[in-house]
Amino acid sequence: MKYLYWVSAVAVIALGVFFSMNFQIQERSIPKIKFSQVEVPETLGKGIYERLRMEVKNAPIVFLGVTPGQIEDLELWRGFMEANQEQGSKYDVIVVDPQLPYVELFNSTMRLDVQKEMSRFVEGVNNARAQGLRVVVIVPYIYSSQLVKKGPANRLKEEYKMDVTSFSVMKFPVTREQEETFQPVCDLDETRDLAGTGHLGCMVREVARKTYRKKFEENKYSGMMEQTGAKDYIVLLNRNASPR
Repeated sequence: MKYLYWVSAVAVIALGVFFSMNFQIQERSIPKIKFSQVEVPETLGKGIYERLRMEVKNAPIVFLGVTPGQIEDLELWRGFMEANQEQGSKYDVIVVDPQLPYVELFNSTMRLDVQKEMSRFVEGVNNARAQGLRVVVIVPYIYSSQLVKKGPANRLKEEYKMDVTSFSVMKFPVTREQEETFQPVCDLDETRDLAGTGHLGCMVREVARKTYRKKFEENKYSGMMEQTGAKDYIVLLNRNASPR
């Protein structure tokens, strides 16, 4: 009996190790804005500010991530910026990635590729902060999300000890079938996930599954927001399909 007990115990432990290595448990997210549908993206952006008013005020350096080429993501952040006009909360310096289209929606102070010119960026932000200025940076979501371990936002926190808060707007699948082709892919195997976006892809998939039974209103925008780290948030935003 003792022999069988120990064999069973070893088997359970071995299975636990196997599953932990091959099916890593994702960090749990915390809902901040429940699934909702709006006429224009700016409405959700303003709602994000109102929901996290104190967190924003305590965030002197904010990264706002977008899906490149999707103007509605930038419109969402325009609503966020328009709502944030309170003294001591409003952002004074606006940095935009020069490769992003539609950044003309913002009166940017500087155009800079944070990934390629990180030292210059750090110097500029440190100078701004020394003057008491608050900085917002508009970049692709793979730059802003702290779930991308080798991404700029995470590197700035770890290598430069910079106090960064991240908000990343992304598209999301609306059915399990769409998960198969959705980018970024949910793949936690580091030998395949060369871009390091696997954790982010898995998080988006898990959050999106909450919407699969929802009814999507035609020609509206559907979105939600979840906290994925101490100072890291993802915002899911889709334009609902029109009738065919």
